[in-house]
Amino acid sequence: LAFALAELIDNSLSATCRNTGIRSIQIKLLFDDSQGKPAVAVIDNGRGMTSKQLNNWAVYRLSKFTRQGDFESDHSGYVRPLPVPRSLNSDISYFGVGGKQAVFFVGQSARMISKPADSQDVHELVLSKEDF
Repeated sequence: LAFALAELIDNSLSATCRNTGIRSIQIKLLFDDSQGKPAVAVIDNGRGMTSKQLNNWAVYRLSKFTRQGDFESDHSGYVRPLPVPRSLNSDISYFGVGGKQAVFFVGQSARMISKPADSQDVHELVLSKEDF
């Protein structure tokens, strides 16, 4: 479970890495039976995703380096950064399977809601382990 949560946090680190202000990443464990099944929520104030980027995120084995401009990368190929103590870098999900595996390790379904920083549009993606 720890590695799955680390992957989801890594996605938020990627989304917030270029924030000019405060980076906010919240992890909420929801256990209120009156609200449905237990859930894990990872909430950040990152740049958000368009509907295309959100759908590309859901494509299994589509590396963040091959999404062709959907997410910025500082390099054309993978270059492991030098170790930095207590660094908030984003070095986990190179192969493009981390997020998908993480959400289904934690539960049977996932719902992502994203709003690109430069748009009023809000996009939602619902994935089911059964359908994936």
